[in-house]
Amino acid sequence: MHQYSLRNTCLVLAQAERRGDNKFIGILNGFQNWKKQNIQILKNSKSYQILIPMFRKVLEEMESEPEEEEKQKTINFFKVGNVFDMWQTTEYECYLEEERQIDEKIMQNTEIDYNTAFNFVATNFPKIKIEENFTPLRKKGVYEPLSHNIILYEKSSNTLFHEIGHNISISLLGIAGHISKNYAKNEVLAELTSYLLLKRFDEAISYNFAYSNVWANKITELFELDEFIKCYQAISKHIEEKLIF
Repeated sequence: MHQYSLRNTCLVLAQAERRGDNKFIGILNGFQNWKKQNIQILKNSKSYQILIPMFRKVLEEMESEPEEEEKQKTINFFKVGNVFDMWQTTEYECYLEEERQIDEKIMQNTEIDYNTAFNFVATNFPKIKIEENFTPLRKKGVYEPLSHNIILYEKSSNTLFHEIGHNISISLLGIAGHISKNYAKNEVLAELTSYLLLKRFDEAISYNFAYSNVWANKITELFELDEFIKCYQAISKHIEEKLIF
């Protein structure tokens, strides 16, 4: 999968939000890159536009090593490129099936009172708008990184704390990874935050880490133990010092 810059990722997110593409996932590739993987773009799919830097070499001739000549390239202009999201491809149904299998492995966590959790979030995060859309959809909740707002599809304190965990790790602490490249890492950090918040309300709460374990299997080589410990300490410190219980 091609990894796009944060600016291009935000550009695509803005387009998806403006178009109301509620199936948008954030897994992107150009037409040819999808084709190389034997994945077809669905008919009548409207592409998302990104900006592709076009480079030129500095005109001034210098005696230098080939490696140094690479550094003499500079951006000349940007051209518009087209990319497609996973939901616009023939692979989308396979992706949904994988998500369904993941959900089957996840046991329901013990909850605290939803209104208690909601009031806690409203007190500590007054700028965040929470939209309650309790309908049986594939997603339990969504954190929107552009507006920093939350959409809940189930009345669950665990889900609410999970989504607020994204806000803490992305916006407040800056320890989250790239929106699409480090998706698994971000999910683990959000679930970790949910656990720490629930434990503050009920020390004896029984918490199931099945969801985190599913993602942890995918980040073993990307998320070293030392980094995890630092993230854990940063989140714990923020909860202890910045939040009102």
